[in-house]
Amino acid sequence: MDFNFNIPLRKAINKDDYLIGIASTLAVDRDSEKMSEKALRDMQEEIITNGVNLFGNHEHNWENTLGLVKDAKIEQNQLKIGVQLDNPETNDKVMKLVSKLKRGIRLGLSVGGVVTSEKMEYNKELNRKVKVIDGVKLLEISVVGIPSNTDSFISLPAAIAKCMKQYCPVCHSKICNKKCNLCLWSE
Repeated sequence: MDFNFNIPLRKAINKDDYLIGIASTLAVDRDSEKMSEKALRDMQEEIITNGVNLFGNHEHNWENTLGLVKDAKIEQNQLKIGVQLDNPETNDKVMKLVSKLKRGIRLGLSVGGVVTSEKMEYNKELNRKVKVIDGVKLLEISVVGIPSNTDSFISLPAAIAKCMKQYCPVCHSKICNKKCNLCLWSE
């Protein structure tokens, strides 16, 4: 038997194939923990060097992968990430995720990993001690309904989100580039 293992690759990135988000910040989270600048750098390095999988709700079965976090940048005390999504045509969870984001539903991000260094620190604003995670081996990032870090959310890139604010004059669904994918109206 002769098997052909050539798999065609898509040449262009579809606008629905890429998401951005804030994976973590220096802020104290709902669990009275915070990341240090070093912890953010550790996570950034892991993403850039190896990439980490994006899951749904920290469920780590292979069927629950949504994509690969492969871009990271620390800016304004935030670990900003870029996610290459799995194919929405073969992964219905990706299709649902993108649909929710297009409709304006806010979804959070949560980091999962192994803490390699931590310390307790007094926080003046909260008037109490908080745990500072000073080192972390990042294993994954998950999309969650309510993130522990209130600043950690995932979203569509700004150019796509801007398009979604336009509405079709016929069926009133959100449109982009003067075309409606629902009723096929175009200008």
